[in-house]
Amino acid sequence: MIAPLHAVAGVASPGLLAVVGAATVGAAALLGLAFAAFVRRRSRPYLLIVAAFAALLGRSAVVGLSALGMLSPADHHLFEHGLDVVLVALVVAAVYYARTVKREVSAS
Repeated sequence: MIAPLHAVAGVASPGLLAVVGAATVGAAALLGLAFAAFVRRRSRPYLLIVAAFAALLGRSAVVGLSALGMLSPADHHLFEHGLDVVLVALVVAAVYYARTVKREVSAS
């Protein structure tokens, strides 16, 4: 029997817990690294990437809330796919901004 890897209120399969746990740890690590890079560079593209990784971590929170029964299936899909759109938009914005902004060159 195949267990679905999808959040259902009150039903948390070991496979789902393992995948969500790994995703949460990975997203948190990436968010920490992105934030450290932003603190060092202090540029808008780095800030946009920090926000994108925060959206990625937010997807794990949505799964957790769904598994606890705090989100209906409809709300789960709305938030999950809404965060997908936000994440992609932030990454595209970061790349676009980084490629279109004129580089400042010091005169020294």
